[in-house]
Amino acid sequence: MHERESPRAQIALTVTRKEYETACLLLSRRLGSLRALPAAILAAGLLLAAGFSFLGWGVSLFFPLLLCLTGLLILLVMLIVQPAAIRRQAAVDYNSYQALMETAVLRLYADEAETAAPKLTLTDSYALIVECVETPELLVLFRDRQRFLILPKRCLPPEEAEEILSFIRLVFARKRRVMRSFIW
Repeated sequence: MHERESPRAQIALTVTRKEYETACLLLSRRLGSLRALPAAILAAGLLLAAGFSFLGWGVSLFFPLLLCLTGLLILLVMLIVQPAAIRRQAAVDYNSYQALMETAVLRLYADEAETAAPKLTLTDSYALIVECVETPELLVLFRDRQRFLILPKRCLPPEEAEEILSFIRLVFARKRRVMRSFIW
């Protein structure tokens, strides 16, 4: 019978609503509906610039105003409406997450992460993790568009925090993205 090696780290997870919402926004920004945010901001800026430049050419006001309103509408949707919808859905999803993961423990092994909770046990191979996003407060491991693992840095044991972070950074060297700040 194969005996499992001891975990490199064992972390008690307590994820707050704000951290869960931030992880959902990061997921949407990296893999979901907000992935086109830089292109949308650029397109909105170009539409606004074109609209303002056409104002002095003696053409009717309809076309320049249409360009400006379209640019503003794109900004409104991408910067306010979409994130608000993601936050609302994250607030609903957090209740389910909290019920399933009430006293979850994350165990980091050499080649996989195991999340053990009273009602659920999840095993995620590092090879199947698409991306690891690190912010100043969180580490978020994305498996796909609907499954991710949230590791708040405040949950790391202080005496092992640097060792755990260096292990995760080494494992996800090619898949790791650092986001110091993002829009919201």
